[in-house]
Amino acid sequence: MPDEFTPQSAQPLERRLATILCADVAGYSKMMVANEERTVRVFRGHREIFESLVNLHRGRIFNTAGDALLAEFNSAVEAVRCATEIQAALHTRNEHLAPEEKMQFRMGINLGDVIVQGGDLLGDGVNVAARIQTATAPGGICISGSVYDQIQNKLSLDFKLLGEQTYKNIAKPVRTYTINEVAAVTTSARRTGWRVLAAITAAALAIAGAGYWGYQQYDTHRAEQLRVDARLAAQLEAQKQATEQAQHAAEEAKREAQLQAQKLAADEALRRAQEERNKLEQERTQLEQERKRLEAEKQAAEAARKQAEASQRAASTTAKNEPKLAASHDGTYSGRLCNQFPNKAPVCWPVALVVRNGIAEGSWISRTKKTARARGTISADGSIQLNLAGWTPSGTPAQASLLGRIVDGAITASGQWGNGGGVAGDWKRTP
Repeated sequence: MPDEFTPQSAQPLERRLATILCADVAGYSKMMVANEERTVRVFRGHREIFESLVNLHRGRIFNTAGDALLAEFNSAVEAVRCATEIQAALHTRNEHLAPEEKMQFRMGINLGDVIVQGGDLLGDGVNVAARIQTATAPGGICISGSVYDQIQNKLSLDFKLLGEQTYKNIAKPVRTYTINEVAAVTTSARRTGWRVLAAITAAALAIAGAGYWGYQQYDTHRAEQLRVDARLAAQLEAQKQATEQAQHAAEEAKREAQLQAQKLAADEALRRAQEERNKLEQERTQLEQERKRLEAEKQAAEAARKQAEASQRAASTTAKNEPKLAASHDGTYSGRLCNQFPNKAPVCWPVALVVRNGIAEGSWISRTKKTARARGTISADGSIQLNLAGWTPSGTPAQASLLGRIVDGAITASGQWGNGGGVAGDWKRTP
């Protein structure tokens, strides 16, 4: 069936992403109760400035309801710029109004998906902006997190995080920020460019003309308003020049800050690289020292093994040739072993030796809770050779070879560990 016969309700809805600015007047109903004509006149002048600045920032007002205004922008940056410039311009205009005439807008801005219905926009994207606006202080601006994510680092404004805010009829909490009053009014006023100056001046002149013809009872007041508007134009021109100078200074400061940050980052990277090189060099040195230590222990163990084998062969030969003489030294010997240190007291521990048929054996528990052993041979002439197999405090094996003699039931022997440390022992045969 052709498309033109498809019911309108069945056609797909048009959606798009848009930045919505929602604004209304704080205390508007109270002002209307006090003086309707004056409130309408002041609001008309404020709205003229509002509409002019929305047009200058390539936005459009798509809905109004009494004192409420809804505007759409294609850019979040332009929407926030427009809002700050509107608040700045209205702040300046309010300064020249009587206290009972001052009128402040509250503004909320949200970036979200909207439904297009003719020239109007609907959906959560609009609803969130309206809810944020209702929670904003008079003369202030609040934005949603989706807007902040788009404009951060793009505008020199002072934002304050209000946290996750819960709004009526909005399903999920909304991350909300406020633009500080000084940033939203005073700073933005300094940043108002020549386009804002022209829009405000034109709006002020239009308001003056309309006021003269529509409200003749305010002739004197309107004449004063014209002089105020002229002074306003001069002030805005001065503000424009100050803004340009401030922007130039801010750009220079920003560039200097970026260069300083890059230098600090480079210095930090260099420092970390140097630390890494030093660490690698230290590890390499430690590995080399460990390799040399293991090599020395290996050589000492090999030398001790060869010496022990030679001693065992000699002891075996002696035992065969002189079994009776060797057996005369049999028995249990009580004594100790002592490590020798230069300029320090020796460190000793008890060790018992058992001698049978020219073979001496003993054992003890080291500080690492491992079993260490002593084994050696006694020659017929009373010379003795002991080989020690122990452990270092760090738990690595250690070897030592001791030479000595047995005389009248007493054994004395001394030697060195494989790592170069001295060791000695003395024992006496127990009855």
